[in-house]
Amino acid sequence: MFFGQIIPKETSEKADFINLGIKGTKAKVQKSQVKVVNSAGKTYSVFVDTIARVKSQTVIIGWSTSQKIEIFLLQGTRRWLTDVTRYPRGDVADALGLSSGDGLGFSIICEAPVADDEVELEINLPRCEPYRTGSLAEKSELSDLDRSLLPGLLEGALKSLFLEEIGSDGWWTKIEDLPEARKLPIGYNGFVEGIFISSEGDGIVFGWALHPAHAMIWLEDDAQNTYPLSGAFRRERRDIAQAFKEILWSDMEAAFIAHIPDLEANPTIRLRVATEAGIATLSERAGAELLPPEPRHAAEKLFAIETEDRIFHRRAPIIDWPVLKPLIERREAETGKLTPRIKDFGHLPDIPEVSIIVPLYRRFDFMEHQILEFDRDPFIRSNAELIYVIDDPDIRQDVLNEADRLFRQFGFPFRVVSGMRNRGYSGANNLGAEHANGAHLLFLNSDVFPIETGWLEHMLAVFADDTVGAVGARLLFPDGGLQHAGMSFEYQEQFGIWTNQHKGMGLAQELDGAMLRDVPAVTGACVMLPRAVFDAIGGWDTGYLLGDFEDSDLCFAVRQAGYRILYEPSAVLTHLERQSFTGVGGDAFRIRMTICNAVRHQSRWADSLRSSAESPTDNTNLVQEGTE
Repeated sequence: MFFGQIIPKETSEKADFINLGIKGTKAKVQKSQVKVVNSAGKTYSVFVDTIARVKSQTVIIGWSTSQKIEIFLLQGTRRWLTDVTRYPRGDVADALGLSSGDGLGFSIICEAPVADDEVELEINLPRCEPYRTGSLAEKSELSDLDRSLLPGLLEGALKSLFLEEIGSDGWWTKIEDLPEARKLPIGYNGFVEGIFISSEGDGIVFGWALHPAHAMIWLEDDAQNTYPLSGAFRRERRDIAQAFKEILWSDMEAAFIAHIPDLEANPTIRLRVATEAGIATLSERAGAELLPPEPRHAAEKLFAIETEDRIFHRRAPIIDWPVLKPLIERREAETGKLTPRIKDFGHLPDIPEVSIIVPLYRRFDFMEHQILEFDRDPFIRSNAELIYVIDDPDIRQDVLNEADRLFRQFGFPFRVVSGMRNRGYSGANNLGAEHANGAHLLFLNSDVFPIETGWLEHMLAVFADDTVGAVGARLLFPDGGLQHAGMSFEYQEQFGIWTNQHKGMGLAQELDGAMLRDVPAVTGACVMLPRAVFDAIGGWDTGYLLGDFEDSDLCFAVRQAGYRILYEPSAVLTHLERQSFTGVGGDAFRIRMTICNAVRHQSRWADSLRSSAESPTDNTNLVQEGTE
């Protein structure tokens, strides 16, 4: 380094002695002393901290007590004019006893080509002859401190970094040109609040980040895997906006939830940002909470990360489903390896026309009422088989005990299939179909009861037309009001989802009419399909969470296969509704589960939903599902 006084040659020798030198890492140290005083009695001090070559640029960092300084870079016969940038140096002011360090520091970035020629500087100060330093040693690389003192170099490096995709090879190469920020610029803040990781390796990182809209900001793990926040779900945080209200962009969507695939088991996640001061770490968090492997329980954890219901539809496809889908698929794969247990009570028909399949979950106290009604119907006794599917291992023995009692009481034959674990509504129906022998399959909820005989014959007769793929019955509330007469679809603007609607719900059934008719879909609480159609569409879709939209999904699959969906009002049954499906969480969880399933449903059947939609009539109810 050099530190010196530069005085015109004609001045006297009444000068202080001040060290002048250059210090480097690649060459010898040069030192000299100059004893000068200028004609005006003015002394200038200059110090060069660093000189280095960065790619095609030569970088010089130092300070001067003169605001007017001109520096030329000399390489052999070449003379390069430089642009000097000034900045504060409080440390220099303290050392020299000056009142202010404003403008003392300087940095130079010279677009000089890399060459083997030795470098020296020519320094011009007011009313002084040019001073040449002689050959200077260069640093092999710049430290973070050096780079933080180069506004021009930082600005250029930052602009260059924005041309690259976060995490790309080019990005990593260019990020090396930016130092770790010594001080975070005003307006940048953030915090990683939590990390979840699933048994399938999917990670969820959530927290908040405050930054300008154009900022380059990302999450980074110990292995330097990067995850841009531009791909995260963002939402407003009013508490953050209030806490940082003096910042111009405090009302931005500060909260973030990011999905990170293949996250390591015990990660350390850093929230990082590139700024004009360098690379800064806003927050760091180590360790992760393991999500339960059961999809429902994992969903409970995920849904607890606060998000307003009105925007949950934006979050679900990029955050929740990427985590839940592998859990559901893994569970299905494990379930497929289980051996169901079958027990027949009495002798079932060898070749039944219809197999009636009834899933049992949590409660089974409606079995007696159903069997009583089936036993009164001669057509069912002669032409149908009844299959109960136990979808809850906790009630298996109680169901078997009750089944034995009911068979001894009524003598009505039926089969009990135990799946040995909860498979969900679709899975239970598929399991029942696997052990059914009927040419037609009737899927019926355990809380649906015939009002009079002949209803099954009416439904079966519809399939005399081979263009029909599914048929639904008229379902009534216990008070006799209309509950189901086919489903339609309505877009709920406030939640951003398509929902299943039951047209005419609550009206007197006489207002429904008695004509067999085409409908977009029918409820899964009572739906019949020919076995051939059921097999052709692959059965019930098991990819939904718990039990929503599975029936409309089934109907859309039937229609996609080229068949019609009909509603038969002469087949009349009572549906207690939701009595067969309990224990799915509180209202908040239920609403978010419905939205989550709706997102999956509309991603699969967007065109079918639009073509089947009717004009909205009532947006007060979130969903009138048809699964239960």
